[in-house]
Amino acid sequence: MTIKSIIVSPVIKKIGMYVGILALIVLSFSAGRLTADYPPKNGEISKNPYSHAFDKKEISIAVNENNELLLIEKKTGDYILYSNSIGMTIFQMYANKIYNESKK
Repeated sequence: MTIKSIIVSPVIKKIGMYVGILALIVLSFSAGRLTADYPPKNGEISKNPYSHAFDKKEISIAVNENNELLLIEKKTGDYILYSNSIGMTIFQMYANKIYNESKK
């Protein structure tokens, strides 16, 4: 080995290390941008079923055999299915409200 190769070798190693770190950072940002959630491109906005508070006139309420609550829209026939614990809690609140209104 010559003197030049001994001096140049550590410099090349440092440059290679910085290039590798920079490549890792760029790759990380690129992967994040590619996997990010973007809104739909065709202008459609996904409908969140929980974003609308329903009135008694708009829906029918039912409980299936698994004690899951069904909120059925009367106009469209679309429904939202709630788990059994949530369903029973909401149904009991609804039934209690109807019972209290009937006592008046």
